[in-house]
Amino acid sequence: MKNNKKIIYLLLILSITLACGAYYYFYWDITTLVHGERSAQNVVELVSIIDGDLDAGADSGVFYLYNMNEEDIKTINENICNLNGFVNQYSILQNTNNVMRVVFSYSISDNYYVYEKYKNNVEIPTDNKKAIRLYEEVSRIIENNINPEMTDYEKELALHDYIVANCQYGFVEGDEELAYEAYGALIQRHAVCNGYAEAFALLLKCVDIENNIITGMADNQLHAWNLVKLDGEWYQIDVTWDDPTPDRGDFVGHEYFNITDDIMSDTHEWQEDKYDTCDSDDYNYYKKNDLICTYLQFEQKISELVKENPTANAEFVLIDYDEELYDMQFITQLDGIRSIEYSIEEYGKHKVIQVYLNQKN
Repeated sequence: MKNNKKIIYLLLILSITLACGAYYYFYWDITTLVHGERSAQNVVELVSIIDGDLDAGADSGVFYLYNMNEEDIKTINENICNLNGFVNQYSILQNTNNVMRVVFSYSISDNYYVYEKYKNNVEIPTDNKKAIRLYEEVSRIIENNINPEMTDYEKELALHDYIVANCQYGFVEGDEELAYEAYGALIQRHAVCNGYAEAFALLLKCVDIENNIITGMADNQLHAWNLVKLDGEWYQIDVTWDDPTPDRGDFVGHEYFNITDDIMSDTHEWQEDKYDTCDSDDYNYYKKNDLICTYLQFEQKISELVKENPTANAEFVLIDYDEELYDMQFITQLDGIRSIEYSIEEYGKHKVIQVYLNQKN
């Protein structure tokens, strides 16, 4: 009997040891099984879940992170480009067996409340005066510039042109932080790149055009712009860089409107594996508007334009421009032309030329 008790005792100890070992070894599998929708094995997976929380307007979220470190958590906002908010703070609740249980608190932006009110008629909290004002302006812009008969390309173009024509790069003194928000671009009409990108993203989202905000580098500085999806293809678009500096009133540039990764990479840098590939030119502005031509065709088009409007602005892509063979001086010989300004920039394998007729004071 004593031997039987001893065997039973040893078997019990062995069972407990095996159970503990199995729990330790399969802890992540168990965690994933129980909390699969809140588990992540890398930053990409984590950002995807956070994006879902922000899109739902959540104020916090609990996560189970496998083989990640606190540095990944500290820098998480560098990987989040969500219109609806960002991570405000975090707290590590548990850190064992290569698994961290972390709670993130979120800061939900005014854009979330504006979209929910516009699309789903969810009332904006009465104390959020900024969101209410932004909603009113977004509604006005869409009502005045968009109609149901427009294609998605036409809607995208109308909203892009509105922002460029009605916003200046910079900020209102004393309200510098608002320049980084859609509010700055649409209400104060002064913004930096993030404000332009947020405003464009919000307007596109409200008219059901899929888009993302992308971050990277341009001119050796941190920069934000947009990706837009039309008919299943993604396009690069930088509203900020389409706004001429110095400001030229109603003139809107389109050098960075619906371009490929190849063209954008001439001036911008980004982590390409984090974003959708843009390799279509079907909805490129210059292609859609028959503005891609040879230099001889360009001369003819400019001559015709001057006859119609000697104070016009124009932009073209030249496929054979050679600065040693061609120049812009022929324009000064046209009737009615007192002065010209122009810029010539790289555009993939070609050149984009923007011409301003009789614009000098």
